[in-house]
Amino acid sequence: MKFPFAAVELESDGSVHDPAQLEAARAVVDGADDVLVLVHGWNNDIPAALGLYERLTDNIDAVRGQVPGAAGRKIAVVGVLWPSVKWADEDDLAGGGAGAADAKDALIAEIGDRELDPSVAAQLQELVPELDTSATARQKYLDLLRAQLPSEIEGGEDAPPPSFLDGDADTAFERAGRAGALTGTERAGGGAAGFDLGGFTRAARNLLNLTTYYTMRDRAGTVGANGIAPLLEQLQGAGRRIHLVGHSFGARAATAAANVTNAPVHSLTLLQGAFSHYAFADDWNGQGADGLFRAVPNRIHGPLVVTFTKNDKAVGLAYAVASRLARQVAIDIGGPDDRYGGIGRNGALKTPEALGPSALQPVGGSYAFEPRRVSNLQADNFISGHSAVTGKEVAYALLNAMVTPAA
Repeated sequence: MKFPFAAVELESDGSVHDPAQLEAARAVVDGADDVLVLVHGWNNDIPAALGLYERLTDNIDAVRGQVPGAAGRKIAVVGVLWPSVKWADEDDLAGGGAGAADAKDALIAEIGDRELDPSVAAQLQELVPELDTSATARQKYLDLLRAQLPSEIEGGEDAPPPSFLDGDADTAFERAGRAGALTGTERAGGGAAGFDLGGFTRAARNLLNLTTYYTMRDRAGTVGANGIAPLLEQLQGAGRRIHLVGHSFGARAATAAANVTNAPVHSLTLLQGAFSHYAFADDWNGQGADGLFRAVPNRIHGPLVVTFTKNDKAVGLAYAVASRLARQVAIDIGGPDDRYGGIGRNGALKTPEALGPSALQPVGGSYAFEPRRVSNLQADNFISGHSAVTGKEVAYALLNAMVTPAA
């Protein structure tokens, strides 16, 4: 790590795992001009999260000389570690091109990787071979997944579709299976790809991912509001700028923290966020409903920066499945017209504070970030997938946000 660094591990309820880590974080930021608080996303593997933090901060250090005003600032880094869960492999959508037997074996293995009660995981795994031929097995599989959802799921712009929470299993399986068509076999003016028996395994994986998505949606909000928000208050100091950076589900956790913290957050950067593109929206549904985090852009003293790209298949799949289960018909499901589109796919939409979309720049490029405004950065040229967020171009944008003057 090129900068002074401390890690703070949080439990799923937001509580600090080890108070000594909090003391170490306070010591690390003492004397810093800028405190960079990093929040990882989809994987609960601590070495992977620390590796992501190191790669990103190494590139921040590498591009410092290219950002006017950045070279002389003292930066300290605090890495949040929280129990997120693996959900969707961006390069293996819906089982990819695997044969039926291989797809079943892959699903059985994947169930074992999820954060499930061992007895529930075992039951799900036992049902997989029967899904193609047994309606009873499909119903039991779906009922087991439904029972894993949080007891109270927060409403709003990306609440689960009713057909995921209720209704018969074969309808849910067929709709979830048709989400596989969204990887390229469905086009404007055409119908969904045919649904065959092999589609039940694909559908079962999609339903597993959607269950994980809503579990992480709930947990990220809890960790952000109950854990990261008070952590920021411990790290603040006179003249010290706090910068929040979240990736994937960590972007939602960082946003939830910014929504409630009493600490002055200078910049908020969301790298391929796994939450709704209407999160900051004003009247997202045309019926007066605001996004859950509508207040956040005006709570940030500096800029709010969002990266988004069509290359992010992981975010696209989660919302594609939700759209299918809601029986949404759209030319570009998962895209900007989708009720269930993701911010990492489309940027922040229906947001009055959003500037016109611009591109993620190469190192040395020009940004026009503004305080309390949202900059949507289309990143197709530099972010190749959901987790490719540590490159120099991302670091350069982040550093430009950090040095943008406050309102």
